Amino acid sequence: MKYLKLCAASLLALTAAAAIPSALANLEPGEPVVRVTAAEGPIDGQVEATMVVPAPAAAVYSALTECARAPEVFPSLKSCRVIETDPGRAWDIREHKVASWASFLPDMSTVFRSEYVPNRSISFRLLSGDLQHLDGAWRLEPVKGGTRVTYEARVGFHALVPSFLVRQSLAGDVPKFMAAIRDESVRRAPRFADGKS
Repeated sequence: MKYLKLCAASLLALTAAAAIPSALANLEPGEPVVRVTAAEGPIDGQVEATMVVPAPAAAVYSALTECARAPEVFPSLKSCRVIETDPGRAWDIREHKVASWASFLPDMSTVFRSEYVPNRSISFRLLSGDLQHLDGAWRLEPVKGGTRVTYEARVGFHALVPSFLVRQSLAGDVPKFMAAIRDESVRRAPRFADGKS
């Protein structure tokens, strides 16, 4: 029975992925659209997600980059620590500790380098940790009604977990943290009204 439920969930995820191009054409403010697909090699899943956040890009960028409050904002994130940073804030190296998405797996730790273009983009790549592969980017684009937020990532696990289960987990988790980013960005928006910071 559990196997049948997992197969059904995977089928629903694939159906949703096929519908994404048409959903993007009618994207409502604050509504995340997520696609998770298979990949080759060490990559268990590729993620593409987008939404229009009713807040300025500076507020979204602030929500994405503030390490100290990140565990309060993002589901499953236990801690965020800046290990090294560029004095000009063009890049930094961070450690994230994340609660495991499966009860039979331990919590995960990753160290990654991010490069920043303020209020425009954040790119990141894995340096070490419990994942085999991680790279991707956030992109922010001012649009009518707020900011279009686009997230892309490629994820690979060391653990002997079937790739379809990884993709199923991503399909459930990514909408949650996209929603968390939306909510936190809206909360911060008054601080950035009229270009204020």
